[in-house]
Amino acid sequence: MDRDNWIEINKELNRLYQLHEMGVSQPGKCREFNSQASLFLERLEELGADDIADRVMELLAGCSPKDFSPCDNRLNTKGSLERLQERIKKKLE
Repeated sequence: MDRDNWIEINKELNRLYQLHEMGVSQPGKCREFNSQASLFLERLEELGADDIADRVMELLAGCSPKDFSPCDNRLNTKGSLERLQERIKKKLE
């Protein structure tokens, strides 16, 4: 994959991270995060970024969206997103 693809992946991951953080104060955003993360997974698979796609798949496996209460796995998901951001930054170096 070329650098431009990694830049786009990084932007999308940052957007997902922000959406996840909004879910802390707006629990209804959990479903939106889950849906957007699923679309991100599809994009990663299309690009052949299998190592990152595997991590997003694991993240989604632990994601159980709730409409009216905070996510039980919020801190785990946040940590997973931060680790993914670090992996992508390394690919951009």
